Amino acid sequence: KWSISTTQSKLHCHHTNSRLAPIANREIAAPLAHQTNKEEKMCSDSIIIINDEQSNDICNALNKNHPNILVALAVANQSTKNATTPTQVKARKISANTLTISYVECQGAMCALNSLDVSFSPPIKSADDAVDRIVTDGKIAMEAQCKWLVTEPLPLLIVIVTAALGYTTLVLGEDGLQSAIDSTVPLMGQNIISTIFGSYFFSVVRASFYFAVVAHAAEGAYIAIMLRMRARLGCLACLKWFALICCVGYPLTKKAMMYTNQPKEDKVD
Repeated sequence: KWSISTTQSKLHCHHTNSRLAPIANREIAAPLAHQTNKEEKMCSDSIIIINDEQSNDICNALNKNHPNILVALAVANQSTKNATTPTQVKARKISANTLTISYVECQGAMCALNSLDVSFSPPIKSADDAVDRIVTDGKIAMEAQCKWLVTEPLPLLIVIVTAALGYTTLVLGEDGLQSAIDSTVPLMGQNIISTIFGSYFFSVVRASFYFAVVAHAAEGAYIAIMLRMRARLGCLACLKWFALICCVGYPLTKKAMMYTNQPKEDKVD
């Protein structure tokens, strides 16, 4: 536990004590005194001061026990949209309003040490609240987003292909597929399909669909378990990851691995 200094209210509110000095009339002084008391109360509830020692203690606790949370916050607050996965993520400094995080970002063979500030709104109310507040914000940033299925090209493509395979397997069947090919595919395309697959085209489509279903379900189950065990993500959030990975597989598995691959203790300086 860390003790908190709130003495900054003296700095912000000292000027209010002198307002009544030049006022002799009690009828004027009374309401002004009431207003001054309200201002002093507001200042007493103002933003806390976290000194350097407290900041170091909080950052060390985050770096040791919650590296996954720091990665989630770094990814969520990176300025570039297509930024690479951050590594060697460290909490460096914390105040009531911001958490400063440093991380290494690599583009090909070139790597650079960057930093970013994560803002708190509303501000942190105490040092005891700091770690819990950051962990909560990090878990929110770690949650899967349904919009990825349509806003990112590769997941969208996989959704379309998997849906087509499923429709062909479960609805059209072999005869329906052959009729669709005869009526919509040009003769050259039909010849290519016949040359490559022969009479086994439907079997290939069906096998591809069921393989995708099983593989994606296995990936989703693995990621959900790892997020629950290593990142301590909530059950509903893990189920959401499982459902989305069942739809698209690898692209979202790769995203989730950022949070499951972080070591318990990151010893890289």
